[in-house]
Amino acid sequence: MITENQVKTCQNCKNKFIIEPEDFDFYKKTKDPPPTFCPECRMQQRLAHRNERTLYRRTCDLCNKSTVSLYPQNVSFPVYCSSCWFSDDWGAKDYALGYKPEKPFFEQFAELQKRVPRIALLVITSVNSEYTNNTGDIKNCYLIFAAEQCEDCMYGRLIQCCNSVVDVAFVYDSELCYECVDCRNCYNVLFSERCQTSTDLLFCFDCRNSQNCILTVNGRHKKYCIENKEVSKEEFEKRKKEILSSYDNIQKAKQRFEELKSQALVKYAFITKCHNATGDYLHNCHEVRSVYDSTNAKACKYLADAEDPIDCYDGNNVYYKPELCLDLMGILQCYKSKHSRYVFYCNEVEYCDSLHNCEYCFGCIGLKKSRYCILNKEYSKEEYEKFKQQIIQSLIQEELYGQFIPAQLSPFGYNETLAKDYYPLSKEEAIQQGFRWQDQETGTFGKETITRARMPQTIDEVEDAITDEIFVCETCDRNFKITPQELAFYKRMHLPLPRNDFECRHQARVRQRTPRRLHHRQCQCAGMLSDGKKYQNTVTHFHGKNHCPNEFETGYASDRPEIVYCEKCYQSEVV
Repeated sequence: MITENQVKTCQNCKNKFIIEPEDFDFYKKTKDPPPTFCPECRMQQRLAHRNERTLYRRTCDLCNKSTVSLYPQNVSFPVYCSSCWFSDDWGAKDYALGYKPEKPFFEQFAELQKRVPRIALLVITSVNSEYTNNTGDIKNCYLIFAAEQCEDCMYGRLIQCCNSVVDVAFVYDSELCYECVDCRNCYNVLFSERCQTSTDLLFCFDCRNSQNCILTVNGRHKKYCIENKEVSKEEFEKRKKEILSSYDNIQKAKQRFEELKSQALVKYAFITKCHNATGDYLHNCHEVRSVYDSTNAKACKYLADAEDPIDCYDGNNVYYKPELCLDLMGILQCYKSKHSRYVFYCNEVEYCDSLHNCEYCFGCIGLKKSRYCILNKEYSKEEYEKFKQQIIQSLIQEELYGQFIPAQLSPFGYNETLAKDYYPLSKEEAIQQGFRWQDQETGTFGKETITRARMPQTIDEVEDAITDEIFVCETCDRNFKITPQELAFYKRMHLPLPRNDFECRHQARVRQRTPRRLHHRQCQCAGMLSDGKKYQNTVTHFHGKNHCPNEFETGYASDRPEIVYCEKCYQSEVV
C-alpha cells in the first residue's frame, strides 16, 4: 500500500509522483534527501546540459587554430581544442576560487565556469573523424554521436561496435546497415527496425535469425520471404532490385512498410534477456525500473543510454560500469559520485563538471588527477570535509541540495541539447522554465545549387562531381552536401541520394520509437481467434479463450494503433 509519505508533488511540473520504499533506502546510502522533482523533470534537467549534435566552427582560444566545437565563438568562457585541453600548457587549479561561505555556492560555481577552459568536443581516440562528438575509439566517421568502437560510419546516434553503417540510430554490433533503428548483430540490413542477428533484410520489422527478407514483420528464422510469405531466390532478388531502383519506389515501399507495421504484433517493451525490468529498449538488464536504452544494468532506476551500471539512480549516458551513482550526465566508470556532468574515472565527486581521474572533489571544473578540491582549490582532507559540509548545509537551506546543477548554468541553449528531442519547448516556454536559449542558427539556407526538381531518382545517374553540389532539405530548407565517403556507400549499396539533411533524417528515425514514458495497460490478447480484433492468434495461449489477465508498464499509450501483448502471449505467437 502506498503511504502518504511516498506521494510527492513535483516542484517543477506540479504533477504527483511516488517514491518507493527501496528508493528511500538508496537515498540513505548516498546521503541525499528524497528528490523534489519527478523522474521526468529530473531527466529533462540533465538532458538540458547535453549538446550532442549542434556543432560550430570556431578558433581554439589557446593555439588559435580552427576547430569543430560544441560552442560558438561568442561564449563567455575559453574553449580549447582537444590537443590543447589535454596538454600541460595550462592547469585548472590556476583558476581556483576557494570557497566563500558568505556567497551562495552556485554563484561561485557560475563564476568558476566562466573562467575555466572547456574542451571543444568530447572525443576519445579519434582518427579522421573531426565532425563527431561523445565518441570513443572511432575511425573514418562523420556526424555520429554517442558512439564507440566504430569505423567508416556516418550520420547516426548511439552506435556501438559497428562498421560501415549510415543513417542509423541505436544500432549495435552491425555492418553495412542503412536507415535502421534498434538493430543488433545485423549485416546488410536496410530500412529496418528492431531486427537482431539477421542478414540481407529490406524493410523488415521485429525479425530475428532471419535472412533474405523483404517487408516482413515478426519474422523468426525466416529465409527468402516477401510480406511474410516464402518466395524463390529469383523472386526475392527481382523485388529487391525493383524497390531499390529509384527514390520513388523506395517511398512506395516505405508506405507499405508502415501499413504492415501497424498490423504487426508488438511486445509491451523491446527488451531481451531481462528479468524484473520496466522501461524500454533493454538488453540483459536485471532488477531495474524506468530504464531505457541500456545494456547489462543491475539494480538501477531512472536511467537512459547506459552500459553496465550497478546500483545507480537518475543518470543519462553513463558507461563503463558506474556504481552507486546518483543524478549524473555523461560519465565513464565512476563510483559514489552524484549531481555532476561529464566526469570520467572519478570517485566520490559531487556537483562537478569535466573532471578526469579525480576523487573527493566538490564544485570543481576541468580538473585532472586531483583530490580534496573545492571550486578547484586543493585543501587538506580535514579542511575539505569541513567546507563540504558547510556547502551542503547552505544548499539544504536554499532547498537546492539533491537537485542537479541548475538549468541556467548549462553551457548550452535548450534548443542545442537532447532535452529538445524528448521534451520539446518553444523559446518562450524554455526561458520561462529557467533554461537558456541559443539564437545563433547553425547551417545555411538558400545556397543550393541543385533544386528539388533536379534531384536524381537513381544512383546510376549520379556522377562523382555531385559532391561539389549543395542540396536543400525537403523538410526544413536547410542546405546540405554529399561527402565522397557517403557517395561511395550509396553506390556500393545501390541506394538513391537522400532528400533531407541529417538532422531531419535523425528526427524521423527517433519518431519510430516509443517515448520514454510508461503507461499501465493490460495485454490486448483477447483469446483464440477473437472476432473483431486486428490480430488473430494462431495457437492456443495459456489463458485459452479468455482475455489475457496480464498487466504491465509499456511505452505504448492506449491511443496508439499497435497490438500490444504481454511476454507470454507474444512469445506464443512469434517464436
